[in-house]
Amino acid sequence: MPSRRAVLGAVGVAAVGSLGGCSRLSSDAERVGLTVFNQTDATYTVEIGFFDDDAPEPAARAYESALDVGPGGEAARDAVAEVGRYLVRYRAYEDGSRLTDQGNVHFVPDGDGSERLTFDVRESGVLTTR
Repeated sequence: MPSRRAVLGAVGVAAVGSLGGCSRLSSDAERVGLTVFNQTDATYTVEIGFFDDDAPEPAARAYESALDVGPGGEAARDAVAEVGRYLVRYRAYEDGSRLTDQGNVHFVPDGDGSERLTFDVRESGVLTTR
């Protein structure tokens, strides 16, 4: 028969494990999603970086990635950064090589619980936000 200490230890480990899962679910819900829609007949590579305005330069990068979006397609990433205010820098390359647009936007959460930054690649190769 297991000792009382062993039983309490097992119950404690199970409780901590179940709470860890709950906090992970809630933290994923409190993160920013990213979507790029390609409204053109060409393939685009879109480089996007989220930068925290309040952090010092080395720690400012919250997320950075390149998304390949086929003609008429879309690319999406969920939970790319914690909900917050960001300077978002982007570059768009037609067929992965010709720079067609670069710039930045400020992301400010709207607080509705479905935080997402969405871009469209237009015929001219320019990115616009929704």
